[in-house]
Amino acid sequence: MQDVHPEWTQVDPIGHRAAVGMRVAAVPLTLIGIIGGVLSLRLAPEWWAVAGALLACAFAALVGVSLWVNAVAREKATAELRPTGRRVSLRVVLAEDITDEMETFRLHLKLPIEGGPVVQHACSAQRCTDAAHAFPGSELPAMIDESRRVWGVIHGPIDR
Repeated sequence: MQDVHPEWTQVDPIGHRAAVGMRVAAVPLTLIGIIGGVLSLRLAPEWWAVAGALLACAFAALVGVSLWVNAVAREKATAELRPTGRRVSLRVVLAEDITDEMETFRLHLKLPIEGGPVVQHACSAQRCTDAAHAFPGSELPAMIDESRRVWGVIHGPIDR
């Protein structure tokens, strides 16, 4: 087995429509958290009810903000990778089942460049679990930018 090369940076490419969808979902979650928190302070009769409602609302707001930040970061990374990167197929050289609650695999993927470094991708997306089940001989679509040492598995459409 070849050494895994951590000096390569993995990004999670996402298309513009998917990023917009994530941001659209983030807005109501965040608003529910904020509005629910304010209303719980005014309407809840007992201190424990206020505390429970505030905790639930804070969680909803945190999920909404995290979803927004994740969408922006993924779309920015994709926009930076798209002009300089090239589409490739990465050969799966090892598939490890790391399933906890969802079916998840750690895939060792060989980059198609000189020296053939191996990188890791842990994922539960359908495309990746299918590649793990089809191992050996499976491949995953990806983008790679050798000049910046950046790569990412393509899980869905990434064009604008």
